Amino acid sequence: MRIFVLCNSDLLALPMLNSLKERGLLVGVGIAKENVSSLMPALNSLGIQTKDCLVLDRASWVIRLKDTLLENKVDTVWVLTFPWLLPASLLEVPPKGFVNFHFGLLPKYRGIDPVFWQIKNQEKSGGITVHLMTEEVDSGPVIYQEQTMLMPGENYGLHCQRIGGLAPSLMDKVLDALMNENQQYQELEKVEKHFDWKPRKEDLTIDWQTQTAENIEYLVNATNPKYGGAQTTMGQFELRILEVTPVTMETKIEAEPGQIVYADVIYGLVVACFGGDFLRITIAKTSEGYMSGVRLFNLGFVKGHKFG
Repeated sequence: MRIFVLCNSDLLALPMLNSLKERGLLVGVGIAKENVSSLMPALNSLGIQTKDCLVLDRASWVIRLKDTLLENKVDTVWVLTFPWLLPASLLEVPPKGFVNFHFGLLPKYRGIDPVFWQIKNQEKSGGITVHLMTEEVDSGPVIYQEQTMLMPGENYGLHCQRIGGLAPSLMDKVLDALMNENQQYQELEKVEKHFDWKPRKEDLTIDWQTQTAENIEYLVNATNPKYGGAQTTMGQFELRILEVTPVTMETKIEAEPGQIVYADVIYGLVVACFGGDFLRITIAKTSEGYMSGVRLFNLGFVKGHKFG
């Protein structure tokens, strides 16, 4: 089996690329031009030479990729995140088709960032759905789906590292399915609601008036590190929260959601949330840099101040 890989993420793609290379199945790698500076060093670290990488730009990528697949007699293209839609004229080129490793659970979590939505929505499981690609995004017949538990407190980066490392364990199952002419694939069921859009500003922003401490903690984890934390404000001051810790107060405290109820040089900031629970802000990011809750206190975030 001669396999060409399209990828757009080092964290999710590198373990599979390394396994394919070690087994002598990897023909080449295609990456978008705008990601060369971030991906090429990681690919080179695996021993994948720059000459074996096809750098694609929007103006000519379909023709160049098609020519490369034909010249190298590629059997199948494996996609481990890729930013552009694949036309039918390209999908029909390799005899075994294009196989998408979608790092989320279909059909509910389609689109470009299932990891964010699964964590934000407090799902119990994430995983990988491997399916044959069609012109419709994330809708082709399913070859295999592997679920893995979303660990308590796990943020975006940690989960991506785990499911990226999980991908190589599915290699033989996918190869066997592609080699079996009588393989029966599973058609995706219909769901009433799916999450297929790129997170917008309102999706990344804490709503202190409606979100509980648990809601906020999951949102913070879902935005770290890819989106730089969950957004909030203090007056005209903007910041992003990267890590929080649930707190149980020893005495009953009456406070509005978003209000700082405790602040000092030892524990930093404790904030009231909707529903009567409390969160301690442990790490935040401002335009001046990354800061602890204690540093925010030293900058003037004190008891009684309220996040917007």
